[in-house]
Amino acid sequence: MESIYKSDVVIVGSGISGLMTAVSLYPRKVTLVTKRKLGEMSSSAWAQGGIAAAVTKHDSPQKHFEDTIKASSGLSNESAVKVITEEALDVVKFLEKIGVNFDKNGSEFSLSKEAAHSYRRVLKINGDQSGKFLVDYLISYAKQQGHITFVEDVSIDHIIQKENQCLGIMGHIHKNEVIDNFVFFQSPNVILATGGLGSIYAHTTNPRDVYGEAIAMAAKANAELVDLEFVQFHPTALDIGLDPAPLLTEAIRGEGAFIVDENNKRFLFEDDPLGEMAPRDVVSRSIHKHKLKGHSTFLDCRHVKINFERMFPTASQYLKQASISPSKDFIPIIPAAHYHMGGIKVDINGRTSVDGLWACGECSSTGAHGANRLASNSLLEAFVFSKRIADTINSEPPKKGHKLLNIENYIPKEKTISKIRAKKYIWQLRSAMNKFVGVDRNKLTLDQAFIEFFRIERETKSLSAKLKDMLLVSKLITFAAMHRKESRGTHFRSDYPTKNNKLLKRNVFIQNDLYEYLNNKFEKVI
Repeated sequence: MESIYKSDVVIVGSGISGLMTAVSLYPRKVTLVTKRKLGEMSSSAWAQGGIAAAVTKHDSPQKHFEDTIKASSGLSNESAVKVITEEALDVVKFLEKIGVNFDKNGSEFSLSKEAAHSYRRVLKINGDQSGKFLVDYLISYAKQQGHITFVEDVSIDHIIQKENQCLGIMGHIHKNEVIDNFVFFQSPNVILATGGLGSIYAHTTNPRDVYGEAIAMAAKANAELVDLEFVQFHPTALDIGLDPAPLLTEAIRGEGAFIVDENNKRFLFEDDPLGEMAPRDVVSRSIHKHKLKGHSTFLDCRHVKINFERMFPTASQYLKQASISPSKDFIPIIPAAHYHMGGIKVDINGRTSVDGLWACGECSSTGAHGANRLASNSLLEAFVFSKRIADTINSEPPKKGHKLLNIENYIPKEKTISKIRAKKYIWQLRSAMNKFVGVDRNKLTLDQAFIEFFRIERETKSLSAKLKDMLLVSKLITFAAMHRKESRGTHFRSDYPTKNNKLLKRNVFIQNDLYEYLNNKFEKVI
């Protein structure tokens, strides 16, 4: 059984990027497809930080620009940084217009200060629940529009293309371990907005469905990828054995919380004079290094005189469930994969290298974050570039529709999957990524990662498409990390521990470059 949809634009993903793009495309006919219910398992909805924007008389877009450039470790695209910092206020005004109520003290915004920001400039909604409220508002607003068709519970398998032209996407619905229904979305414009890839790591703050599927799809379509080596680990994930690990927002440290070890020592100052307010990559490496020495690491809020439950309701709920009192107890923490600065290479308007294929949000890479994202710039970037993609598509005449393609030509012959066995190997893959391609890397660990990937492949013939995509994305990240022989931002190599200004360029490649490398280096293994 097959289903076919035709529209001017098809969007994959229902987080902030997908929803905002769909809303902004009015009056184009849009189909928005998501593998869960709208907004479910979205990193956007889990975001505890807010939106960074220069909204006070002391601050300015230029100062926001300078902080973003500084945090990026020299690798950001200044044009993209300029776009997001200058359009931030417009994003805030749009959200207020559709009914979003940011936290305020009287008539003034209640702003948080997060690491590497020079000023308090992070707007929040209900404390640490910004993402949830923003996604809920956008879903409600999008449903009021008449130009969007929503298709839920469909997993997208691959991009349909002819030569370098995107023609649509193929997906499926499955029941138990049998694919029950194929779904074909024919469109001259496909926008990928599926989020990041944190769940290819054993320790992550991302939903389990966030494993880089857009990058895998784009790679198989021969789209250019960029900066995949730059994976940001959030330093303060709650370490109580949950998967995913609950995030303890950076704003907690902004209110004065310390990071300490079991001896109550604030060890971060050994690595950076900014201590708890140093950039995330610095804090994560310091915690990681301290743990390797046998220490435990904690967030200490006992001295912080705030209404913790009111300011951080999400964090409070997790702590309560773990019987941890922030006013009395040390809070155990661990660095966890949180955000990916790399992704599908796009231009300043969200175009990929494949005609008709666009990407937005965390699965894309505009260069706005460089080698290390400044806190709370992610939601901002998602809003800004969603609208730019929509404006660009709307500014062009509708593309002439292709005749209806024969869906039978694109249906895979294999219609069974084995999710149960795949779970075992997915965990092995995630553990390998954490161990060998995590906070600290070197040539030996990266080589070992490839060996693990090959072993898992040999043992998992005809298993789930998800595992295959996770393996591809893991290989691509490891390949990128192997080729950046320096340490910069979130990419730290213990065998090349310093920056090399000769390598001050973005790392662009396609899937074939990976296979050529593997065939040359690991020919006997492959």
